Amino acid sequence: MRHTFTIFKWEMKKIIANWRKTLTTFLLPAVLLLAAINVFPLLINYLSTGHIQSRPVTVIEAPESFKDYIDSNSKSSLYSFTWLSEEDAMDLIEDKEEFQSQLGKGRVFISFSARQKHKDMAFDDCVRGYYSALAHGEKTSGYEMMVDIFYDAQSFTSYLLAEQFQADLGDGYSQYLMNELGQEYLDVGGGSRWERDGFNPFNFVLSNRANANLGASRTIPTMMILLMYYCIYSLAAETLASSRQNGFLTKVYLTPISKQALLTGKALMVITIGVVSASITYFMLFISSWVNRSNSAYSLLPFGLFLSGSQLLLFFISILIAAVVMTMICFAIVFRLRRMEDVIMNLQTPLVLLIFEFFVNMFRPSSAIALEYCIPVHNSIMLIREIFLGTFTWGNFAIVSLVNILVAGLLFMICLNTKDGMIHIAEGGTYDIRKSRK
Repeated sequence: MRHTFTIFKWEMKKIIANWRKTLTTFLLPAVLLLAAINVFPLLINYLSTGHIQSRPVTVIEAPESFKDYIDSNSKSSLYSFTWLSEEDAMDLIEDKEEFQSQLGKGRVFISFSARQKHKDMAFDDCVRGYYSALAHGEKTSGYEMMVDIFYDAQSFTSYLLAEQFQADLGDGYSQYLMNELGQEYLDVGGGSRWERDGFNPFNFVLSNRANANLGASRTIPTMMILLMYYCIYSLAAETLASSRQNGFLTKVYLTPISKQALLTGKALMVITIGVVSASITYFMLFISSWVNRSNSAYSLLPFGLFLSGSQLLLFFISILIAAVVMTMICFAIVFRLRRMEDVIMNLQTPLVLLIFEFFVNMFRPSSAIALEYCIPVHNSIMLIREIFLGTFTWGNFAIVSLVNILVAGLLFMICLNTKDGMIHIAEGGTYDIRKSRK
């Protein structure tokens, strides 16, 4: 036990003593991930619409109230508006090729219509008449006011933009109309100027976390495991494969320190750094989520991410167990292969698989099937996904934990029983470990 702690402390000191290596290990993955998350929506928006930040929206025959609403809303800066009269809009629609081309590029069209007793009238006048009728207790069944959003149903980009516009500006327009054009209705006590418990920050968190956690469950679980595996495989390659290659591991092995103590100490160091790095990454993602007020439709990190205390505890336990099994997978690969090129290639194979799984989980609509909980590492991703969604069960948590711990234990025993796995043998040469140990 003393030797294990000595190895652990010595390996940790090698990382912490070098500030460049410390920053590279703990902060660089999180910084790169945040950069990728923030660049992704801009890249997708540019590829689909030709615009870096602004999203193209064409407004047809806009009433004055909508123009004033756009001028007063800070989120309107995220959109690039084109204002068309009804005549110009009809000319565009008649040119079907151009109209379909604009829809296909992701542009959406907003139009307004208003009728009173089946007669067309100005949109703002119809709204005023509606609220005036409400204020005087008159019938309002003859008033019809509609704001239509047209998009290309075959274009995922156009659909996302329509949904995002509805969330950013569309939903708030009705309240703006009542405040600006429904003064007569408000004066007699109608409507509501205040949202219920709108001042309560706890309610604000709860109202945003449902959608945010749902969106985060598609990306963050695989992101966390992917980055943690990258950290673990890099450390395993350095602390075992490289040390064995330059003969340093052989010298340590020839000391009185047992193979079990040496492996355990190094594994604890790799696991500790992997978990700490993942924890830093998660908290940076958490902060970035609450800074992301624009909440782009393409964003990989929605606004409002928040895990409860119990969810957070289960999340970190799952991360810890995943780090243990990934560490032992990397150690087993190092011990089963001798050539450094083979070691690196095989260590990178799970990394490629995790990248593939990241894109699969982004668009996965269904929950995991029972068999998936028995696949090491993948089962941790599925469990963390359920934790974010709030749908995990204790049975699944127990199965995932048990499977990963058993696999990690088995791999550790394989490493201990691998003959001369810590000794570097040059090509064409031999090494008598028994004589060296004497």
